[in-house]
Amino acid sequence: MRSVEVLVVGAGASGMMAAIAAARGGCRVLALEKKERPGKKLLATGNGRCNYTNEHQEPACYRSQNPERAWEIIRSFDEDRTVAWFREIGILPGSRQGYLYPASFQAASLLHALEREMDRLGVALHREESVQGIERRRNFKGTWEKGYVVVTDRGKYLAEQVIVSTGGMASPAHGSTGDGYRFLEQFSLDMVPAYPALCSMVTEKSMAERWAGNRVQGKVSLLADGKLLAGDQGEIQLVSRGISGIPVFQVSRYAACALGEKRRVTLCLDSMPDWDQGQLLAELNRRIRWNGSQSAGDLLEGMLPDRFSSVLIRQSGLSPSARAEEISEDALERLAGKMKNLAMDILGVSGFEKAQTTAGGISLEEINPRTMELLKAPGIYVTGELLDVDGICGGYNLQWAWTTGYLAGNGAAGQVGKK
Repeated sequence: MRSVEVLVVGAGASGMMAAIAAARGGCRVLALEKKERPGKKLLATGNGRCNYTNEHQEPACYRSQNPERAWEIIRSFDEDRTVAWFREIGILPGSRQGYLYPASFQAASLLHALEREMDRLGVALHREESVQGIERRRNFKGTWEKGYVVVTDRGKYLAEQVIVSTGGMASPAHGSTGDGYRFLEQFSLDMVPAYPALCSMVTEKSMAERWAGNRVQGKVSLLADGKLLAGDQGEIQLVSRGISGIPVFQVSRYAACALGEKRRVTLCLDSMPDWDQGQLLAELNRRIRWNGSQSAGDLLEGMLPDRFSSVLIRQSGLSPSARAEEISEDALERLAGKMKNLAMDILGVSGFEKAQTTAGGISLEEINPRTMELLKAPGIYVTGELLDVDGICGGYNLQWAWTTGYLAGNGAAGQVGKK
């Protein structure tokens, strides 16, 4: 059985950061990655450009059942330190409205820089080696000793410190299949239920099929049992299974959690957020006076996309082919109301296979916020998406990965050699 000072399970974003931090602390480090190469999920972030952090930071950017502790952790290795850290290994920042990317705008640049730094520091990396479990170490008398036995499909390792960086459950194609939760369940940790986050939502089929392919600049409000949970504004994508786009992604974690609690979830879409209902009604009446012979479908042309307009007209009880001058004032008010507030039942969210991150995970109450070490299992550290923190779109989930990986690597290095 091979001995190692620090063993990192999972070589994604937080795992590579943890391995580098531990190696800089003077430790012998081994990283195990079950895929054929490390950082596969990194290559897909930011549409291949890798939005690795954001200049704008505030507590609301990180969702958790313990948001105060999440923010405390983020501030201990913040975006400024992250940018400086990556500059040191060759990544210059390129900013787009505060969203920071490698100046090359290529995710591969950032991944290659991490790989080179691991190689420079002598971090051992085993690819396509899958961890099966983590066991407490016993001596010949059967009593517990410092360290853990990490069992893989190739053998066993005796590790003084173990950093678990396997990711949550989002994007299983890139290796995140919830393995870390299984490895750690033996320690009876408090777990917040895990749900998909940063994903699209599923609506009633006939509505979605009619509007598929259109986009609107709108505002979404998410309600559960009639209570407002969250909202956001921006470009909304209308897709064949429902509704998507960044504003939808931003509120999707609340929808997933509420659906998991068997609550009725409703999404309200304001497709004309810069107009109030009275202004819309006045504009519709003006168009009718200008040309009363045009169809109801033509009435919204130039205001909203055609397929989406057809849905609004049908939802208002009108036929798209009806003459505009024949539309009653009550029906016109209903149409203006639907433009401002189209309510739709949310039947589900995209599964983990399409989600960008995981909401929920190991409670932050279970860790030392300065080192990411489990309070119930000294010598084991947890990073990234395994923890009950999910960021909004814009580089926040990667910032969480860098921060927790850095703290865990330093924390593990500080305990090597101590009794």
